[in-house]
Amino acid sequence: MKLHNHIVMKILNQMKIYATTAIVVLMLSVAMAVIPYASAAKDVTGTGAPSGAHYNLNIIGIPKEKKGGTWENNGHRIFVKLWSKDAKIMLLKGESFNVIDSDGTDGKATLQLMDPYPGDSTDAVYRIFVRALGKPGGSANMTSGFIDELGNEWYSLENVTLTRNKGQSKFSDKTLELTTIFIDFDGDGAAERYYLFDNELWQYFWDYDNNGLKLLQIRIYVEQA
Repeated sequence: MKLHNHIVMKILNQMKIYATTAIVVLMLSVAMAVIPYASAAKDVTGTGAPSGAHYNLNIIGIPKEKKGGTWENNGHRIFVKLWSKDAKIMLLKGESFNVIDSDGTDGKATLQLMDPYPGDSTDAVYRIFVRALGKPGGSANMTSGFIDELGNEWYSLENVTLTRNKGQSKFSDKTLELTTIFIDFDGDGAAERYYLFDNELWQYFWDYDNNGLKLLQIRIYVEQA
């Protein structure tokens, strides 16, 4: 009888070992399944924008026009009127991102951008994220466009509308709207998409219509090869 009890206890202990081992294996399997998603989540911050190196640009709305000269901007700030219609940020193609003319209170500023679609590529080599900051209540509209070789101005049918609401403001990916112009250029009744800097005869711009927005923040992230 004692021998029988001893055998039963031994079997029960062995079963506990197997059960514990199975639980540990299951937990490890779950952990391994979660790890890739946890790593991917690090690519986006709590602000809605990716983490990592980026170019930062602030478009600042001010109450009145600046008289002459250029404010110090360190290549990262453009000033526009707090209430302005159709202030143009002219876009120049270059090897880096940089503010050339920071004073947009006179209706025109200049920003240097890298070519988002080099060669025949239709995939952008960088992403543009935007958000509205400052006192709640203001808004702004941004529209990509160009001036053709005859002096005609063309505005994309797509635009970016940003409103500063209460609470935390998060970034949105507006790469397509800010690096292409969607228009019916040939007048056939169907809009086509034109890529920034594709035509050397055209002068490209962002049209900035400010309705009381004090700060628009732009982050540009270059895609890693």
